[in-house]
Amino acid sequence: MMRMAFSLFITVLLWGSALCANKCPDGSFCSDFTTCCKTSQGFSCCLYPQAVCCSDLVHCCPSGFACNIAKQSCVKPNLPWMDVPMLEKEAAIEPNMLDLSITPFEEMKTNDIQDQRKVSVIYCDNYHTCPDGTTCCRSPSMVWSCCPYSPGKCCLDGYHCCPWGFDCDWSYQHCVRQSHRYPFLSKKAQTSFPASRISPSEDENSSPKVAD
Repeated sequence: MMRMAFSLFITVLLWGSALCANKCPDGSFCSDFTTCCKTSQGFSCCLYPQAVCCSDLVHCCPSGFACNIAKQSCVKPNLPWMDVPMLEKEAAIEPNMLDLSITPFEEMKTNDIQDQRKVSVIYCDNYHTCPDGTTCCRSPSMVWSCCPYSPGKCCLDGYHCCPWGFDCDWSYQHCVRQSHRYPFLSKKAQTSFPASRISPSEDENSSPKVAD
């Protein structure tokens, strides 16, 4: 009886993990650390967390930036030299792709949860993963963390990171560009979160592409 209760508990945890996503207004889903943005055909996912959705319904920019549709870039208000490329949004997951009709015990037998989790991760090495839309960072002590920027640049400590094209200052409080620090409107360095450990069964059945 205890064994069955424990199995049910583990199944519920996995069930919740598989459904951990941002729900868009039209009912579709985007993975964590991404943003739902409206398109001409519904909603899609921007790979920036808390992103700014552009008015062309195609592109998006990082939080704190504005869309420059003419130049196809993201600019910082009052700081025109701080620009980053726009990202095109990716298709959101349709609601019917998450089959909620089967029971937890059936879910364990079919391994559908593992398949859904594989689609939404990137591999740091053969043993650790980060959510899609993030960047793997490794500390000097060989510990993997996940940077919420994609693409992101890892700071030397391995726990902080900046958007691509920016550098970390020595205090890990701001991101700088071309050796110039802008403390009044600079983009704050983000703290990464621990990478997930790949389960033994997933490790045996897959040969993932390892991050550089």
